[in-house]
Amino acid sequence: MQDKKKFYRPPANLVYNIDGASYGLDDGLVEAIKDHIRRRIESKTLEIPKLPQVAGRILQLSQNPDTTIDEIGQVITTDPALATRILVIANSAAYAGGDRVEGLEPALMRLGSRVVQDMVFAESVRMRIFSSRSYRAILEESWKLSLGTAVACEALSLATGLERECAFLLGLLHDTGKPVLVSAVSEFEKQNGGRPLGQEVVEILMSQLHEEIGAYVLSGWGMSPSIVSAAGAHHRYQGGAKAMATHRLVYAGNLICQHLGIGDIQRDIDFSIEHVFADLDLADVARMSPILDTVTREVECLLAGLHEAEAA
Repeated sequence: MQDKKKFYRPPANLVYNIDGASYGLDDGLVEAIKDHIRRRIESKTLEIPKLPQVAGRILQLSQNPDTTIDEIGQVITTDPALATRILVIANSAAYAGGDRVEGLEPALMRLGSRVVQDMVFAESVRMRIFSSRSYRAILEESWKLSLGTAVACEALSLATGLERECAFLLGLLHDTGKPVLVSAVSEFEKQNGGRPLGQEVVEILMSQLHEEIGAYVLSGWGMSPSIVSAAGAHHRYQGGAKAMATHRLVYAGNLICQHLGIGDIQRDIDFSIEHVFADLDLADVARMSPILDTVTREVECLLAGLHEAEAA
C-alpha cells in the first residue's frame, strides 16, 4: 500500500536547524532528523529511559516459576503509589467479585500472581515510559496497542506453547521506540524555540524509526536477543515456521489488535485474520474465536481497571 504521508510538506513558516543546517519546505527536514537519530543510535548516545526499578525486579521474579505472591507483594510495597493503584484495580468493577478488599495482600490474592506480574509491569512502563505530555494522543493509542499486543501474545502463547515465559512482556515492550522517539522530538523542539514539528511529521518519523529505536532501547535494558530482534522488525516479518517464535507472536498480536480495533495501527495492511492464525497453526474457528474473545475481554478489563486507578 502506498504511504500517502511521504508527500507531506511542513508549513512554510516552519524552519528548523538540524546539525547546523536549516530545513523547512521539503522532506529534507524528516530525513535530517532520521539521520541525526540514527547516528546517535550508532554511537549509543541516544538517551533512553531507565527501566523502572519495580518493573525490573518483577521481570526477575517472573522468570522463576517458584515465585510466590508474597515475594511479588514485597517488591510492590517498595513503590507506595504503585501499591495503591494495584489495590484500586483489585477493587475496580473489572475485577471485584463482591466485597471490597482493604490491604495489598488480599488484593494480590484476588488478582492472582500472573495478572499481578503483568499488570505491575504494564503500569510501571506506562507511568514511567509512556508518560510524556508531548504528543499525548499518539502515545495513548500506542500504549493501548502495546497492551493489546501483550494480551494477544499471552493468549497465543497459551494456545501454542511458544515463549511461555516472556509472551506478555514481548508484546508490551515491542513499541517502546515510540515514546523514546517522542522524547527525542521534544528535544529537537526545545532546541528550536519550542516550535512543534506537528503530529504528521512525528507519525512519519514513528513509521520509519520506531522499530530500530525500540531494539536499541531493549538492548540497552538487557532484554534477550529474541525480544530485541522481534521489536526491531515486527513490521518486516516474513512468516513461516522457520521464523523466530518471538517474531511470530508479536506480528500476529499486532494484526489481531488491528482486526479488533485496539490502539493505533500505523501501517494498515490488507490481511486475513484466518491467515494470521494459520501462521501459528491455529487456523480453526473453534480455536480462533475463543482467543479473539479472550483478547477483547482481557484488554477491556485491564484498561477499565487502569483507568479507575488513574481516576482514583
